[in-house]
Amino acid sequence: MSTDDPAPGPSDAARATSFGAVAAAYDAGRPTFPVDALTWVLGPGRGLQVLDLGAGTGKLAAVAASLGHDVVAVDPSEEMLSVCRKRPGIDTMVGAAESIPLAHASVDAVIVGQAFHWFDHARALPEIARILRPNGVLGLLWNNADVVVPWVRRMMQAIQGPDSHGTDKFDPVPTLLQSDMFDGVETARFRHWQDLDRHNLKQLAESHSRIAMLTGSRRETVLEQVDAIYDASARPPEPLRMPYFTECYRTRPSDLANYRRTLDAPVAPHL
Repeated sequence: MSTDDPAPGPSDAARATSFGAVAAAYDAGRPTFPVDALTWVLGPGRGLQVLDLGAGTGKLAAVAASLGHDVVAVDPSEEMLSVCRKRPGIDTMVGAAESIPLAHASVDAVIVGQAFHWFDHARALPEIARILRPNGVLGLLWNNADVVVPWVRRMMQAIQGPDSHGTDKFDPVPTLLQSDMFDGVETARFRHWQDLDRHNLKQLAESHSRIAMLTGSRRETVLEQVDAIYDASARPPEPLRMPYFTECYRTRPSDLANYRRTLDAPVAPHL
């Protein structure tokens, strides 16, 4: 799990669907993804047909579109997609990772930013393999706050709760390797920063599933803690710089997945 949201628990379904109510805060408070990170996943070319799965407000999809790719964003939340539709060059569809509304072998790449940990992997991985073309790529990306920085650690502890150490990263490698749908996993890490003012920092906190599900008074208590962290750490008018590491994972469909796909349906032509 990234530092964005703690590991799924008993209320996983409710938390996974909590983001629609905070779509505006999510879009304003969450960081984008480094161009270098997505170029590492997709390669240096242009014109790929790319699916951003669990796309949310389209932060990652927008980077893919800026690199010259044809992008469709799929997310179960209409509220999140309504924000995504404001971004140029992105088609959108309501749908879930466990039942992707695309044809067999219809995309060159599937990218997932900050969302893979919410998927039902036993159902989602075969679906991803189904829609990928032979030698297509699956790229998983997480922006993880650098909690070595003291104020960042305090911020993430405020968001995640008093028992948190400020980080709760999800490692997808065991899940991918246990699946017979994908072969091998490559990894890379990229560093970047996000400039935040007081309001943006509070929006970042509000965009996390734990905070989104708190009652009003408990949410206000957390936001007061965020205000205090800003007051102690910021030097206005300079922005507060939030450091991130973007953790990237790249894999491709296995021979078994490619064989199963040919049995199910013919390869869709390039558009």
